Amino acid sequence: LSVVASLIILHLSGATKKGTEKQTTSEGQKPVQCGTWTKYAEGGIFTSPNYPNKYPPDRECVYIIEAAPRQCIELHFDEKYSIEPSWECKFDHIEVRDGPFGFSPIIGRFCGQQNPPMIKSSGRFLWIKFFADGELESIGFSARYNFTPDPDFKDLGVLKPLPVCEFEMGGPEGIVESVQIVKEGKASETEAVDCKWYIRAPPRSKIYLRFLDYEMQNSNECKRNFVAVYDGSSSVEDLKAKFCSTVANDVMLRTGLGVIRMWADEGSRGSRFQMLFTSFQE
Repeated sequence: LSVVASLIILHLSGATKKGTEKQTTSEGQKPVQCGTWTKYAEGGIFTSPNYPNKYPPDRECVYIIEAAPRQCIELHFDEKYSIEPSWECKFDHIEVRDGPFGFSPIIGRFCGQQNPPMIKSSGRFLWIKFFADGELESIGFSARYNFTPDPDFKDLGVLKPLPVCEFEMGGPEGIVESVQIVKEGKASETEAVDCKWYIRAPPRSKIYLRFLDYEMQNSNECKRNFVAVYDGSSSVEDLKAKFCSTVANDVMLRTGLGVIRMWADEGSRGSRFQMLFTSFQE
């Protein structure tokens, strides 16, 4: 028995106009077996395969919704909803988690004839999985999502537009450091930043990252400041490590492309890091 699995990433923080977007898997293919979705600036809609007709058997689809900084996600399932019922939804089901990963805290697992209640994330991400086994298909679901202000930032107001902040690095070794942001004129010392450093190793090489300096001004407040490491791309499914507490560990990457991301809001610009990258061949 084979299950067709697809991953659809709904990067929504940059959406600015109405329109239907193509779906892509992590391999860049179009997963027509995972339904349709339409993206708007204020939210969007996605469905199970073939909705409102019966979904096919043997499907597993993961949808990751990302909101802009200082926003949360509200998820609404339409009343025209039916997923094969079972005890504790062990067979066909929708699973929703509060975060970007399959191990993020679970909000609920749903099946049967009653559409789930409205779901709200605690932060910028929701992870949603639809699973269908080989028997007893039904019409599935249609879900709408929209973005709302994060109550944790009600005293800070709306975030101003972020400056473009990207860096290209390469070679056998080098230094990545947060002071580059101001030194190279990417942002002022008082602006919120969401910066990315793209490290490209020589052919057939991998990358080792060692922290030389690290401090978050608002320690343990990941919504306000963090340093993240991605392995292969800057997509959420390639997130290797994320640091926002008092300690940052060295990271070994399995690919020749590393992405370092630093997020700091306007009240966290005292956050800093310095990292040594080294390319190596096994």
